[in-house]
Amino acid sequence: MTDAQPPTLRRKTHPVVAFAALTQASLARIDMSLQDLLHRDEAEDLHQLRVAVRYARAVLWALAPALPLLERERWKRELRTLARASSEVRDWDVFLAETVAPAHGKAPDDPVLAAVADVAATRRNSARAAMLATLVSYRDGQLPVVQRDLAHLGHLAEKVAARGKAGRRDRLGPFASQRVRRGRKRLRALKQAAQGGDLGAVHAQRIAGKRLRYTIEALAPVLPSRYTRRLHRKLIRQQTRLGGFVDAIVARRLMCECLDVAELPDDVPPPPPGAS
Repeated sequence: MTDAQPPTLRRKTHPVVAFAALTQASLARIDMSLQDLLHRDEAEDLHQLRVAVRYARAVLWALAPALPLLERERWKRELRTLARASSEVRDWDVFLAETVAPAHGKAPDDPVLAAVADVAATRRNSARAAMLATLVSYRDGQLPVVQRDLAHLGHLAEKVAARGKAGRRDRLGPFASQRVRRGRKRLRALKQAAQGGDLGAVHAQRIAGKRLRYTIEALAPVLPSRYTRRLHRKLIRQQTRLGGFVDAIVARRLMCECLDVAELPDDVPPPPPGAS
């Protein structure tokens, strides 16, 4: 898939203008990913869709205070629907690639592993069929509405920007830095809450870290280097550690589903990386 050309951002750009440009680029990436997914079945296409949706959701979070409430809530709802539509297929893809395939490679004649692989593939294909139905509905229904919102918003933003003499809140540079600081503060609080190893808290920390990472990447041209370099590298390392932890818990759940057994009530997940 060829990425859409990223828009040019400047520190004096109005946040609403930046949102319209960045979201239009994200929607173009989402649309290209949708076309790929509807014509072939490859894990990379799903990954590209999820990355494009993450970028769009991060930009929405970062620039939300500058946006009209009605449109903001609609975009939040539609992007959340897209993200959720693809999550189950992604979980099965990771489970098949990182748990089932290596185990089957070491014991290719094991009948239990073969049965697990068959069940996992069947459930993954069912999840993909449901995902595609949701994506087609989005493409034909919600996507045109969101694009119309953006066109209207972009027109209004240009009129606002043309007035000149923008205040600090109307300039993307300081606005973006303030939002990154807010996201960083929120992430620290979530990290503290996740120290006990609660899966929900760890997942919330992971999502907040992803959101901050993609916010920094989207707004990098107007952010200080302390965010685009040091903090960005730290977020990637954290995301990798927490991703492995969460994927292991999900793999355990999916294995239990394939074997048609319930997890033991006294099973307690290990503490997340860095908790000790």
